[in-house]
Amino acid sequence: MAEIPHVQNPVIAYAKSTGWFVRRVQWIGRVGAPDAVFSKKGAPTIWIEFKDEDSDTTLMQDREHARMLRAGMLVFVVSNAALGKVLLDRYDPDAI
Repeated sequence: MAEIPHVQNPVIAYAKSTGWFVRRVQWIGRVGAPDAVFSKKGAPTIWIEFKDEDSDTTLMQDREHARMLRAGMLVFVVSNAALGKVLLDRYDPDAI
């Protein structure tokens, strides 16, 4: 679980300030988990993988994210703090 503080810290701080429940994530015995899960009453649960703008997801992350998507979960890769905030606003029932 790499730290991408210039992306994840502003997104997590924004999420908390707008009422999202946020937890960092790490699977036990598996690899490829998204970095954080975001939940808010009335909104779908959102899983986010944070990346640098010049980085790609790993093959294991791609596979795990695909499994999650097939299970109906919302998984996003965010490489820009501003876009991460827009993503949360898009699904925030209080922002409508």
